Amino acid sequence: MSQATLHTPTVRTTCPYCAVQCTFDLHLERGLPVKVTPTKDCPVAHGTVCKKGLAALNDLRHPERLTTPLLRKGGELTPVGWDEALAYVRDALGSLPPERIGVFGSGSLTNEKTYLLGKFARVALRTPHIDYNGRYCMASASAALNRTVGYDRGLGFPADDLIRSDLLLLVGANVAETLPPLMQYLKGIKDRGGTIYAIDPRATTTSKVAGRHLAPRPGTDGILALGLLHLMKQWGRIRPTAPAHGMAQVLAHADDYHPARVAHDCGLTEEDIFTLGRAYAESRTPLILTGRGPEQHTQGTDTVQAWLNLAFLTGHFGKVGGGYAPLTGQGNGQGGREHGQKNDQLPGARSLRDHRHRAEIAALWNVPAEALPQPGHSAQELLNACGQPGEGGLDALIVIGSNPVVSAAGAGQVTQNLKALRHLIVIDFLPSETAQIATLVLPGSMWCEEDGTTTNLEGRVQRRRRAVTPPGAAREDWRILCDLAAALGRPHGFTYPDFRALQDEFFRATRGGKADYSGLSADRLDRASAQWPVTSAAGPDTPHVYAPPFLTPDGLATLHVPQLRAPTLAPRALHLTTGRLGNQYQSGTQTRRNPALKAEQTVQIHPDTAREHGLNAGDLVTLRTAHGQATAPVALTPGLRRDTVFISFHWPDSANLLTDPHALDPHSRMPGFKTTPVTLHPAHLTLPLPTRPSLSPVS
Repeated sequence: MSQATLHTPTVRTTCPYCAVQCTFDLHLERGLPVKVTPTKDCPVAHGTVCKKGLAALNDLRHPERLTTPLLRKGGELTPVGWDEALAYVRDALGSLPPERIGVFGSGSLTNEKTYLLGKFARVALRTPHIDYNGRYCMASASAALNRTVGYDRGLGFPADDLIRSDLLLLVGANVAETLPPLMQYLKGIKDRGGTIYAIDPRATTTSKVAGRHLAPRPGTDGILALGLLHLMKQWGRIRPTAPAHGMAQVLAHADDYHPARVAHDCGLTEEDIFTLGRAYAESRTPLILTGRGPEQHTQGTDTVQAWLNLAFLTGHFGKVGGGYAPLTGQGNGQGGREHGQKNDQLPGARSLRDHRHRAEIAALWNVPAEALPQPGHSAQELLNACGQPGEGGLDALIVIGSNPVVSAAGAGQVTQNLKALRHLIVIDFLPSETAQIATLVLPGSMWCEEDGTTTNLEGRVQRRRRAVTPPGAAREDWRILCDLAAALGRPHGFTYPDFRALQDEFFRATRGGKADYSGLSADRLDRASAQWPVTSAAGPDTPHVYAPPFLTPDGLATLHVPQLRAPTLAPRALHLTTGRLGNQYQSGTQTRRNPALKAEQTVQIHPDTAREHGLNAGDLVTLRTAHGQATAPVALTPGLRRDTVFISFHWPDSANLLTDPHALDPHSRMPGFKTTPVTLHPAHLTLPLPTRPSLSPVS
């Protein structure tokens, strides 16, 4: 046996799933990945990887993998060559006014693709309308941090600091199912004698590990935070982290949130409020981590603001092991919200509204600053505008790495809007439900078929390395974007000789921005990952960022009074909340097809609630809201609040047929995914069906 046969090449890269961004080695045989091995020197996961990461190789070999462009002819998607596909793009988009074209990106894109997508939209298409699915993820937490301290870097500290907390409040953050490698830190906190509270309407695996569980009504997390601030003021525990604007107004506002009111609004007992308050008051390093639970609301920014105010005014914000931070969800959710695919953003977390920022990026791109469009539609507004006539409407949309037919609020209406477009161009590697209704599908690259960088939930930048080439006629996504620019007759700025040239331009583009990566390079990242900002090649990275002076005009934080509505407390009223399952991810385009990731869609209902509606385990129940209806089997769930119904959002024709596409957070433009009024109907009872699309099921 030869030495070559004995040696199995390996490529170190990052997982395609959550924001922990575990690193692992891909083992290759005959040029194909055959095994995944976690790496113990991963700075966050420390040698662990979840079931989704271990199963990721199955996606590469899936028989439905897209390997050639597909153009709709006679109502059917038909294989064509790249020349015909690009000619379609030239004719379809070249004849439209720029403001009639939209671009919808993804938190799964690498930093370089995020950067290039923003550049492509604003320079090649010249459209103001670009946003991405991260608007449904981190937008509310990001808005709260940015308006308070001037920037958002997720955790803002290394994950290893988590075990230095002696009190951890997980607010709407089911990390056992959404960020599994973080569970080792919960164990570390408890091993050191710390206390953990899971604050969630559902009892979950996370709450079981935490050991302490509070189940407030969905949508009342911010009221709970105001109640804690009220107690801290009453007990003399106000010790601000630093001088700040707005402190007096915030503290005065908290006077109204006495324990009796908070208990009533949250559906808790006064003893619950006092017990949690005493634990927080007596803690040396209390740490508040929010997930999507408090953030995915039409008042999500103000809800997060309430928790951020609490940490700041009690002297813990920025403290090692303490303070406040959000838990990023998507794989590159952090980098994806920094480098230009948001509607109001330029690379390096610059603002498209800032004249200086516009001039800096225009000079790099060699275009006049006045040629850069002003901010356009945010994500949900962009989808709502698709197929609509008149001012603000869109005739064409390019979607990359996202599946809004499943993931967008009001998915039924959104699907009809997408079908009404003259041109829907989707870049993806599997036939998502959105790709299935496209006019043109372009086969892109998967995670181990491309180079690049991702930024994890700590703001840590890591290399993603290409192990194999895309199959068939599929192309790397960055090359597709450059091909589209050339097809439109605007190749200037999109003729990179190789990926390294694009990557180097991306790093340069961040210089001087809040999210400054300019000191990074592929060579430096080969030696070690780094937490931004990294402002020079020889300089250090920045593990801790949330400390004064802040990145505001005067260096001071600005606290804001949370504007929170009292909950609706009608007798027997039910509210729908949506969320994730451990074996699935996002819209399920990959995980629903993966045989190693078994899961089924159910409606979780408390046994008492089910009994009141004549429902038993396994019965089909139809959920009806003002926006649509969906049917699934009942799962009796004793750990769920009686006034709450839970359904996951990974399947089509399901959760997001029920959510509202129009009501948005005024600051983050986040739809409300967590508190939709709902009624339950045994499926054997005949109900008039609302108008909604008919989608082909995933095979």
